Amino acid sequence: MNNGPNNQQPRPVNIKRDRGISPLWILPALALVLAGWLVFKAVNESGERIKIHFNDAAGLVAGRTTIRYQGLEVGIVRDVNLSNDLKSIYVEADIYPEAVQILRTGTRFWLVKPKASITGISGLDALVSGNYIALQPGEGKFTNEFDALDSQPADTPVGEGLKIQLRAPNLGSINIGSQVLYKKIPVGEVYNHSLSQDNKQVIIDVLIKPQYADLVTNKSRFWNVSGMSANIGFNGVDVQFESLSAMISGAIAFDSPDKGLPIEPDHLFRLYPDLNTAGRGIAITIDLPENSNISASGAPIVYRSLEIGQISDIRLDKERGKIVAHAAIEPMMSDLLTTGSKMLLEEAELSLNGVKNIGNLLRGNFLTLIPGPGETSRQFIAINQDELQEQQPGVASFALYANDSYGIKRGTKLKHRGLEVGRVKSVKLDGNTVRFDVIVRPEYTKLIRSGSRFYLDGGIEANLSSKGLDVSVPPADQLISQSISFTSSGSSKVLDQYPLYKSRQLATLAAEKAHGFTTIELFADELPPVDKGSPVLYRNMPVGEVNSYALSRDGVSIKIKIDNRYRHLITADTVFWNRSGVEIQAGLDGVHVKADPISTLIKGGIAFDEIQGVTNRLGDRYKLYDSYLEAKTFGLVVTMIAEDAKTIKVTTPIRYQGVSVGKVIETEPDFDTGKVIVKARLYPKYAETLAKTDSHFWIVTPQISITGAKDLDTLLSSYIAVTPGKGTYSQSFTLGSTRQVNNGLTVILETEKRNSVAEGTPLLYRDIQVGEVVKVSLGELADRVIVEAQVEKNFSHLVRTDSVFWNVSGIDVTIGLTGASVQSGTVDSLLRGGIAFATPEAQPLAPVAKTNSRFLLHDTAKQEWKNWRTAIPKH
Repeated sequence: MNNGPNNQQPRPVNIKRDRGISPLWILPALALVLAGWLVFKAVNESGERIKIHFNDAAGLVAGRTTIRYQGLEVGIVRDVNLSNDLKSIYVEADIYPEAVQILRTGTRFWLVKPKASITGISGLDALVSGNYIALQPGEGKFTNEFDALDSQPADTPVGEGLKIQLRAPNLGSINIGSQVLYKKIPVGEVYNHSLSQDNKQVIIDVLIKPQYADLVTNKSRFWNVSGMSANIGFNGVDVQFESLSAMISGAIAFDSPDKGLPIEPDHLFRLYPDLNTAGRGIAITIDLPENSNISASGAPIVYRSLEIGQISDIRLDKERGKIVAHAAIEPMMSDLLTTGSKMLLEEAELSLNGVKNIGNLLRGNFLTLIPGPGETSRQFIAINQDELQEQQPGVASFALYANDSYGIKRGTKLKHRGLEVGRVKSVKLDGNTVRFDVIVRPEYTKLIRSGSRFYLDGGIEANLSSKGLDVSVPPADQLISQSISFTSSGSSKVLDQYPLYKSRQLATLAAEKAHGFTTIELFADELPPVDKGSPVLYRNMPVGEVNSYALSRDGVSIKIKIDNRYRHLITADTVFWNRSGVEIQAGLDGVHVKADPISTLIKGGIAFDEIQGVTNRLGDRYKLYDSYLEAKTFGLVVTMIAEDAKTIKVTTPIRYQGVSVGKVIETEPDFDTGKVIVKARLYPKYAETLAKTDSHFWIVTPQISITGAKDLDTLLSSYIAVTPGKGTYSQSFTLGSTRQVNNGLTVILETEKRNSVAEGTPLLYRDIQVGEVVKVSLGELADRVIVEAQVEKNFSHLVRTDSVFWNVSGIDVTIGLTGASVQSGTVDSLLRGGIAFATPEAQPLAPVAKTNSRFLLHDTAKQEWKNWRTAIPKH
């Protein structure tokens, strides 16, 4: 082994590693960056995936149907699918990133298709590029699922421009898409319509194109030009229509005749029904009277036969409660619109004297402007011809009253001697009467006096009197349209009201009787053939008339008026009777016919005169008899109280010594007393004599006994007999069953039992009948029997204060030790019974008994009584 210097060992060498990036890595890095950029770009460009639900898929194509907003594409349909429930279609679409912010809950989508109509073509861009989905951004939270609309929403304008609103009472022919015209140039269209908040009007939304927005100012007027319109005016018939498309699909026109100010969007205008009512000019308001018959569709306003304006609208002013018309006047006539100007309502008038404003019957009334001084005004009050005349200085105004309108209407002429001096301005009810307000022109007011009488002057007048038939035929115009005439009398003072009479005759009669009447009330069972105005006669001379009649509780109440000049003819004995028609009396001496005056034959009448002894009144009312004969023979009504009415009936006669002096007219029961009330009337010539307090009435019936028969004339029908008295006047009596004996002495006999004593039992003095029993009754305490007997006047001196009375009826048998004693009265007393009396022989004689003196009636007589032979002188 060589360890020499030449055999040196090799030294280690340090190897250094290169740490740099290889260029080969550049390509992969570039590829990675490019891939990331492509992913970012794809994600960024894809936007937001949304879902839109449609009712059907017509017009939807995946990859072709775009989504647009204001014409700008903001998305595209990626897929079209059927929903799980198979009831709808939904599309999946991508919304580009720049439009993602519009995806809110209120965003609306709809499919746009091309449509063509007579008014034009809409959606023309869809016809070229195909259907597309339009959207309208909304408010709300972010969402990605939507329900599409069936069509474009009505409140979505079709483009940019000025949005305004129109107010109308109804939609008419206007529809969405209807054009808005300015000088027949389309400048906008209707894009929506809806009801107002109160559902009483229609609100129409209109979009005016941007280039025409300055045409609309606050003075603009819009009107409907749909269809065809025809207007009948002073110049004839005017037929207008805008265009064929406007006539079919509807259109709106407007203009801005005045200088106005710009408006804000959504400004509200009124839509007028036509050009005539649009009121292009100076706007004024007019208060109209009721029943003005003014047309709201362009009624003209005239000045000197020239139309200077039109009525554009008529409304009810709720605050003032008036009818207000809105009108427009030509600007060149602005100087006529002053506070002193008047609007006169021109109405149609048709009469034989001429025709005025006959065209108003077809087109309605119109207004005439009557200029006057004053300041500028835009508010007026319409007045009629009557009010215009009433405003003139010196005119007279007053009222007429009547019970009927008589066909009088407003405008009826007021005449004096055939010349028109005024007219009726109104007719209305005032309580139970009719009121006519009348005006008289200033130049004729002096004819109206305090004593003027107003009456109807029209038609044919006929007056039938004893002189013949007087017929008055007025002029032809009065036959058709009656008027009111009047007389001129009295002071110059004009009263506030006057009565209106139905005819000239009634007015004349009223004038004659103006000095006053006295009213008297009559009553009758039924209304006689009289009427209001029928004459009241005194010995054939008219002294009054029938004023009124009405039903009352007991028949009919009739009020008559007696001229105060003849008031003295009414006395306590005055009797009224019906004086209508012809009176005929037939008897053995012939037939008597009496005809009333012609006036009463036609109108009926009532007559009166003095007839003594006749019942003529009941309280304050006078009785009205059917005829003079009935009044004359009726007499006085008296009342009699009877125990029963078995033999009494209506028409039962009342007789005195066989002479008929009255008769029964009524019988009725009195349930309180158990008796019967008999009403009878005494004939006039006997009433004064028989109506006395002590007159005696009794029922006469046949009396048949073994001793004979009396009053056989009553076998078929009984009657009431009467004995006149001498007392005071009376109408109430008691109806007895026996006659009163010659107004003699009445004595009262008391006994323990009646035995055979009855009414009619004779009263005997020495077996001579000097009286009879008239009543038998129990005493007040029922402890005795009271016998009332009457002694004839010629024998009343036989009864003295010490006279004794005994019963002589039947047979008195006495049996003793010496045998039997049989005593009896006369055969008549055996059959009828009897009461005997005697007077003691003492001297001097006792005084004559007074009426109603009381005596004891003994059952038997003592022997000494029978032996008295007392001499009793008459005086």
